[in-house]
Amino acid sequence: MVRRARSDLFTAASIHLRHLGDETYVISEDYSFKTETYYRIVSLEVEGKTPVPSSRDTLEAYVVPVCLARAEQAGIPVLPWEISDRQVPLPAILYGVHYFADPSEYSVVRDTETAARVVRFITNAGKYPFCYQPIDGETEIFPVTAIFGKTAGAPDGVGDLCAGIYRVFRLPLVNCIFAQTGDRFALSALTPVRYSSLSREERGILTRVLEEECHG
Repeated sequence: MVRRARSDLFTAASIHLRHLGDETYVISEDYSFKTETYYRIVSLEVEGKTPVPSSRDTLEAYVVPVCLARAEQAGIPVLPWEISDRQVPLPAILYGVHYFADPSEYSVVRDTETAARVVRFITNAGKYPFCYQPIDGETEIFPVTAIFGKTAGAPDGVGDLCAGIYRVFRLPLVNCIFAQTGDRFALSALTPVRYSSLSREERGILTRVLEEECHG
């Protein structure tokens, strides 16, 4: 049975702290650089505490090339990627990598006209480079929400990948963007999660964490 989630736990942009041993778990919708959550994590580090995630984890998780390099090093299958300022082999997934880039705003492009329009937007008319990931024409892209590495209703095999991703980046709440080609899955990016997008089962998982204890 799925427990009914308390609505007051999921106020937009709310930050929850849970302590377990010497670690302080920071649960939030968004861990992006210069958000309130990021500064809360930095403050905990300055105080000599051990926040989960760390400021390093948050900085690296949402920069797609850095995220994929770190995940691959840990043995997690990832999509191949390149940095460019103009070339885009099609089809491909495109991500901005400049200061204000949000990995949630990725684009799957399959024709040159769409690719040119997206590249112009994510590079601010050529001022910044971008990241592209070549994909197969049959590749499907989909997000999976991971809560402390746990998932609700994820395809077989993806749950284990999300658990591995959590061990690497320690993000309590994150969207894992996956690419599926046949029976193979690969990580494309990590992105923020909105409480409002959580399913009833996902809210139940998070509610148990917030109301009882934080499991590392």
